[in-house]
Amino acid sequence: MKRKPIFDICMISLGLVVLVVHYGLEKSGYQGQRRAAIRQEQAAAMPPMAVYEKPKPMLTIPAGSPYQDLTPPVGQKTDPFLQVENIANGPSGFNLADKDADMRVLLDQHKGKDYYFILQQQAAQEMLRHGLFQQYYQDPTDKKVLHAIGFYVEQLQEAKSEDSKLIYMGLQALAGYWPKEKIASVAQSTVNRLALNQALANQDTTRAPAYYQMAYARELKKIGNRLSMAAHAE
Repeated sequence: MKRKPIFDICMISLGLVVLVVHYGLEKSGYQGQRRAAIRQEQAAAMPPMAVYEKPKPMLTIPAGSPYQDLTPPVGQKTDPFLQVENIANGPSGFNLADKDADMRVLLDQHKGKDYYFILQQQAAQEMLRHGLFQQYYQDPTDKKVLHAIGFYVEQLQEAKSEDSKLIYMGLQALAGYWPKEKIASVAQSTVNRLALNQALANQDTTRAPAYYQMAYARELKKIGNRLSMAAHAE
C-alpha cells in the first residue's frame, strides 16, 4: 500500500509529459501551418515576374512618311519590316557571323527602295545591341568585329538615324580603328541632324527620350570637337 503514492506520482508525471509533448506538437504544427499560410499570402501579394522583352528599336522616320507606323510597302509579297526580326529569331540568330551575313543579304535585296532607310536602322540596332557590342567587350581588338561595327554605324549614318546613344557607343568602340576625321565627321553630323530635327519638331528636351538623345548628342559633340582638333594638330 505504501508504494501506491509513488506509482500515482509516476503516472501523473507521465501524463504531464504526454500533455506537454502533445501540446508542443500541436503548437509546432500550428506554427508550421501559419508560416505556410503567411508565405502563400506574401506570394499572392507579390507582382508577377516581368517577362523580358527586347526593347523596341528607336527608328527615325520623317514626318509624313507612308511608313510612319511601319506600314508594309505596297506591292511587296512579304513585309520587309519583319525580316530583321525573323533573322534574329531564326537559326542564324544563334550564330553572329551567320546573322551578320543574312542581314547584309537582306540589305542588298532592298537597296534603293524608298523604305531602305528603315531596314538599315533595324539591322544596325539588332546587330549592334544584340551581338556585336557583346563580342567587342570580350575582345576589343577583334578586327572582324570592329569592321562589322563600322559597317552598321555607317548604316545608321546613311539612314540619318537620331539614335545618338547607339552611334555614340559605336564611335567609342571604333576609336583607334577608324580615322579620327571619320569619327569626328559622323559625330558632328549626328549632332547637327538632331539639333535641326528637334528644333523643327519643337520637342521638349527635358523629357525622355528627347533628353537622352540630347545628352548623348552633347557627348558626340565633345568627341567631334576633340578629334577635329587632334586631326588638325597632326
